[in-house]
Amino acid sequence: MYGFVSDTPDVMTGDHAERWLQGTMNHPNARVIEEDGKLVGEVRLDNPDKADSRARLAIGLFHERHLGRGIGRKAIDLVLQRAFGALGLHRVDLRVLSFNIRAIRCHEACGFRREGIGRQSALVGGQWHDDWIMAILEQDFRDRTAERKANLQE
Repeated sequence: MYGFVSDTPDVMTGDHAERWLQGTMNHPNARVIEEDGKLVGEVRLDNPDKADSRARLAIGLFHERHLGRGIGRKAIDLVLQRAFGALGLHRVDLRVLSFNIRAIRCHEACGFRREGIGRQSALVGGQWHDDWIMAILEQDFRDRTAERKANLQE
């Protein structure tokens, strides 16, 4: 959703799509999400802070037909593997609209925990909405990964 709600979603022009793709390709921690050879979304780590060893996760799937199929969860897991592996981060956080229950459940399933609320921090559709601040720490991710491996071996 990227905090966007519309009854008539915009269709990207060729130029707009090219600029978006170029921006994604130039972003060192952004990846497109594909399914069956088709572009279905984007996931990225923004604002990496080396001093505090943290970054902010952003993810979006472009159409409702891609929701509820585990695509986002798999993409987040791959990004967290990179974040806590090659990038050596300690913490990854995100902001999610409080009414986006599907995304909140996905983030929780990936190990994120709710830490706080940004009250009325997002103007969506002419109305103010709260953002939930959620985060996962490297140790949380490692514990979750070890638990999943142990469950697979049982």
